[in-house]
Amino acid sequence: MGFQERNATWQGARRQFIQLASRSSSPRVWTVWTKGDTLSYQWGQLGGAMQEANEKAPVVNAGKKNEVGASANALALGLRKMELKYREGYREVAVGTDTLLDSVETPAIDFRQPLPQSLSFYKPLNSAGAGLLKKAERGGAWYTRKMNGMMHVIVSDHQGAIQIYSRRMLRQHDDETSSNLTWNDRFGGIVHYAAQIMPANSILLGELVVMDAAGNEDFKATQSITKSLTAESVQRQAELGSRGLATTFVIWDIAFWNMEDFVSKQPVRARLDLIHELDYGLTRGHIRPVPVFNESNFKDSDDAVAYAKKNGWEGFVLVDPDGVYGDKAFNFKGKPDRPGSYCAKLKPSFEDDFVVMWDPEHGHGEFSTKGRYGGAGIKCVALYQYNSKGELIYISNLNSGMTEKMKIEMANPKLWPKVWRVEYKERTYMSEGDDTNALTFAAYIEERTDKRPEECINPEL
Repeated sequence: MGFQERNATWQGARRQFIQLASRSSSPRVWTVWTKGDTLSYQWGQLGGAMQEANEKAPVVNAGKKNEVGASANALALGLRKMELKYREGYREVAVGTDTLLDSVETPAIDFRQPLPQSLSFYKPLNSAGAGLLKKAERGGAWYTRKMNGMMHVIVSDHQGAIQIYSRRMLRQHDDETSSNLTWNDRFGGIVHYAAQIMPANSILLGELVVMDAAGNEDFKATQSITKSLTAESVQRQAELGSRGLATTFVIWDIAFWNMEDFVSKQPVRARLDLIHELDYGLTRGHIRPVPVFNESNFKDSDDAVAYAKKNGWEGFVLVDPDGVYGDKAFNFKGKPDRPGSYCAKLKPSFEDDFVVMWDPEHGHGEFSTKGRYGGAGIKCVALYQYNSKGELIYISNLNSGMTEKMKIEMANPKLWPKVWRVEYKERTYMSEGDDTNALTFAAYIEERTDKRPEECINPEL
């Protein structure tokens, strides 16, 4: 009986999984079981101490024809978690042992086979550390433009056939798994031109973006062609093309080249040099190299951030050109490592004024669960802005930047609303097709006592 067959007959008994390959650490173990409406699981290093968590599953669609009871929902949640672990390279073993229940091969990069879903390439650290910033101040770091798109992987297999994968190493859209359609079918231009510049047994890492001839990205358009189904995506790309916008793959790293492992063993400068040596005259704009800047362009990292903000760019990825990523370059754990000593994001921040409210009993913010606050302090506040119609629109919750003293002394709904100046890295808008109106990496800066809540107007909402 295989993994899927065991899932079909599972009634909540304890099941155990082991991560087959991690390149840099001992295998991890994960165990799951249910009892009534409670889903439980344990995790930790093989042979080490285990951590445990328990979740109460709620009733779904209560009172409706499609109601799912709490016990059945606990089973469904457990199955979903097992599927995710399987994707991360975990395989089932007999409980309490390391004996595999199925015959499996250790995950590896084999250009004769589809790449494993557990394969995960590195990601930059979210913010640069002191060491990398000091290197930048000395003029020893490079700035690669951070493209505002969707990370994809292009593979040229052992016969030179091109295959496109998503960051999660999927060959197709989640809703098209029952069809033969792949990313290749919607991005035919990229497939054609990648074959002109890639030798067999090679892997390119890059950002799929929709951009104009000047290199300006349209992230909303990029989302529309990746999240929609293939037929609609192809139609939308044709419409975008009529407006001078092209679907483009911007290469920011070379993982393998003609069978050689570049990303683990070659320094960053060698990989970026090769990217810029490729003949892009053959690609007609469908494939481009990532723009790279150095000390001759910027006097320091602050200068680079100011330049990105001026041009409306998302920012840079700051890299050490002499860095060799080694074991952090890729793994088979399903989650990326971050070679932060050599590679980190450098992004401008933005500021705006928001109406801030805290009244958890009426849905504004949350109570703290920390014991020292007696359950009555502030965990997070709620941010709002008015749209052009005068409607108060919820943006997101905020918990960064407040001092411990603020969280205790301001835990009184009668003290709110207030107007705060808030710093953030990015924001989304439902009016532009995003799922939420939200801020990322937001933090409190100061209270605006000179401004009334009704003055916090954002016409883009």
